[in-house]
Amino acid sequence: MHSQTHSPTFTPVPVDGTLTFPQLIELQLEQSPNHPAFIYDDPHGDIVSITFSQYIRTVQVAARRFLRDNAPQGAGGKPTLVGLFANTDSLSFFSMCAGVMRAGMLPFNISPHNSASSLAHLLKETGAASIYVTGDLRPLVSEALAIHGASLRVFDFLTFESMQGDAAAEPLPPPPAVVDVTAVVLHSSGSTSTLSTPVYITHRLLLHHAISQFYGNEDRSGQILGSHTVPISHATGVFLQSLPFTTGITIAVPRRTVPHTHFRPTAEDATKAMLVRRPDLVLATPAYIERWSEDPIAVQILQSLKGLQYIGASLNKRVGDALVAQGVVLCGGYGSMETGIISPFFESHGKDWDYISIREGIDIVALPEEDEPGLYTHAYLVGPHFVTTVTNVEIDGRRGYVISDLLEQHPENPLLHRVRGRKDVLIAFSSGFKMNPVPVEAQINRNPFVESSVVFGYLKSNPGVIVQLRPEFRADEEKKGEMMESIWASVQSTNNDSSTHFCIPRKCIIFADPAKPFQVTSKGQPRRRVVVEQYREEIDSVYN
Repeated sequence: MHSQTHSPTFTPVPVDGTLTFPQLIELQLEQSPNHPAFIYDDPHGDIVSITFSQYIRTVQVAARRFLRDNAPQGAGGKPTLVGLFANTDSLSFFSMCAGVMRAGMLPFNISPHNSASSLAHLLKETGAASIYVTGDLRPLVSEALAIHGASLRVFDFLTFESMQGDAAAEPLPPPPAVVDVTAVVLHSSGSTSTLSTPVYITHRLLLHHAISQFYGNEDRSGQILGSHTVPISHATGVFLQSLPFTTGITIAVPRRTVPHTHFRPTAEDATKAMLVRRPDLVLATPAYIERWSEDPIAVQILQSLKGLQYIGASLNKRVGDALVAQGVVLCGGYGSMETGIISPFFESHGKDWDYISIREGIDIVALPEEDEPGLYTHAYLVGPHFVTTVTNVEIDGRRGYVISDLLEQHPENPLLHRVRGRKDVLIAFSSGFKMNPVPVEAQINRNPFVESSVVFGYLKSNPGVIVQLRPEFRADEEKKGEMMESIWASVQSTNNDSSTHFCIPRKCIIFADPAKPFQVTSKGQPRRRVVVEQYREEIDSVYN
């Protein structure tokens, strides 16, 4: 671990757990006011830089607004919980989130992918006192509140521009000073259940997110980190907003939008932004990386990077191999909301790009999976340099957290592991055998006609698969036969690699109905149980 920086405008702050995030940024206002925190390209192609001073004063303006709109404490003296539900740009969202914290309240970052019922559930579970929302999401909030059955104050989400003003107009209360209390509330992606659940992140865990850069191979202060495709309401978004102030990295964010519009950058948007200001590093979800791999200009940009790190899900093996063969430095990022980031920052393993190591300071115990020889889960034990939001296991008197990812060890390096699926998505068949569907879906998803797929078969004699076509093919009835033959070939390829009781018959391939598109998580992955329930009638028919 290293904590030395060489940037002339950045002064390191203590990262030993003595400061909360609001305290940390207030300190940086004094000692590193001119260091660039964020950059973006404007409509004219010029680079706009937001210094620590401008950003932190914007946060202070936001904090005053929250204190005017809300009582700082609710029932029992607990901090007021404020929902943030928005399709907006990174700077506006980050400033709002940090502003709630600076006001001594709890921000609840809610993904705009949530349905009305899911939003109602989350608001009720957390006891949110108010919610700030962009205009495009107001109808969904109204529907959620009708389901919720309780009154909730609803305010317009603020833009970065609207938060520019006199930050010294009114004195603010001291920033929160206790590190082992909740700093921000997130929620699970809902990939393995029908409803998301709240996840409470402490200041100490937020700090662990922010200092992950120190568990890498070099000083990154002064480097540019491209984050144009990162979901800002997810755990990685929280990590990003704190990273500049602990490490000196400058975050390149998407161009700001005024007024608020539906904001979801495309792969092409991100490519254009990276052409204007070439980043040193890029964080991206697999869906964007797979799109970039098909664009020669984007690939040239990726080749120039010091590192491209995929986050949130596994990257298609074929895509990753092709990028590495073209000279892209591909790295895996690994962790969860409950554990924080547990792999080193932008660590590359070359042709073994799909393997990750666990950063120093974390004690792990491998737990073999009885139904999957050669696979195991990891228990990550709480210690002096590692904390979790919750614990779900105790080993030799030490509490820890087990992520349900099924891991596989590298054949030559026991310190490297790769994800092979999820323990909590194993499908149990009537035969008693259990199947990990993730590798099968990954292979089917490589088909050029396929956007995503979900394997089913719980308590049936054999598996089947629901295939959602790419948007450009969904209405093409003339090609249905050709697409079926192509997809059947992909399924046969997976069957050839599977045990006989895990083979998918042709009759058990279901095309998703364009009128019933897959519901997806905040990571863009299918909500497995929701999709299976959505297609219950079609599934029952193939077995009957």
